[in-house]
Amino acid sequence: MTLEVRHFGGKHPAAPLVCGTAAWNGLGFDPHQIWAFRRADLTAFAESPFHCENGTRATMAQIRTLPPKLFGAERLAAIAGRLLGSLLPQLSALGSGARLGVLLCLPERMGEGGARPFALQRKRLEAAVAEALRAASVDPVLRSLPRGHAALAFALIEAADALAARTLDACLVVGLDTRWDLLAVEELLAASRLFDGENLDSFIPGEGGALLLLGRKDVARALRWPILGRIEAAVTNREPATIENDIGNLALGLSRAARAVSDRLAEEKRSLDWWITDLTPETFRVQEFGLAWPRGAAGVSIERAVVDHPSIHLGDLGAASMPTAVTIALEGIRRGAPPARNCLVTGSSDNGDRGVVLVAGAPAD
Repeated sequence: MTLEVRHFGGKHPAAPLVCGTAAWNGLGFDPHQIWAFRRADLTAFAESPFHCENGTRATMAQIRTLPPKLFGAERLAAIAGRLLGSLLPQLSALGSGARLGVLLCLPERMGEGGARPFALQRKRLEAAVAEALRAASVDPVLRSLPRGHAALAFALIEAADALAARTLDACLVVGLDTRWDLLAVEELLAASRLFDGENLDSFIPGEGGALLLLGRKDVARALRWPILGRIEAAVTNREPATIENDIGNLALGLSRAARAVSDRLAEEKRSLDWWITDLTPETFRVQEFGLAWPRGAAGVSIERAVVDHPSIHLGDLGAASMPTAVTIALEGIRRGAPPARNCLVTGSSDNGDRGVVLVAGAPAD
């Protein structure tokens, strides 16, 4: 396993600042709505047109305002367009000479090693995102990270390095995923992972996206951008066991990544207040989290600490899971519900990638 740990703030390099957020999924149109509707215990689940093998219609947490005949990359492009549109006023302040990076956190199936139709979907999506930004007079440096649930942690390390080296003035990190796709549904059916009302070792797919606008302190001040929070750590690791192989699931990849953050909190005599996971009801994921949580929380979790699983309201958001969790965390921290000063966000990709991010509220100064 390869553990990569980056800490920011305190005695570490300056923390990337979150200067803007956006989110859209089956539950709400922005981070505030999603945070509020989850607190009200609403869900996004609805019947889909896809049939399971037992004849039932598959339940999904889809965005019901999107046209039902919009599939795959075109559906993701529509989600990305709405997210980017909400941030264009801020992005326009950068000016024509600014260097803006865009990192797309995408599902693993869209990687180069995946099926050709999904790789083509990724290329169409990249073109659509770049075109939308150029239409707003923003010419981005764009790259995709098709690493699934854990992609955000990899993206934040890359973004933080570029911001610190001043090769970028700001960076958009965008997580997008959907299973409203004929080929994606066929994959789930072939693997017996689509919830059909009978197979409990399965999950309910969701869809949506979330966006984080990251910047340095000097850029945020010069452009008068709001500071919503800061990234205090990003950790990546690998887990030998996956949902598709027979290796024993010891949860070492996620445990060691989470422990890297907890050790920093313990050293600084701080508590871990909130943990948001991408957990689904699948046995593999439940076992992994059951092993990783006590290891990661030991010595730093306090009595009022909250453990959150957004999939019970939003379905499995895949590559959008961690970015969505960060937007929910920033809303909750700012509003004091739950009463938390920081939040650990974790993601476990099907291919073995593991990601952990520590997000905190806006600095006092």
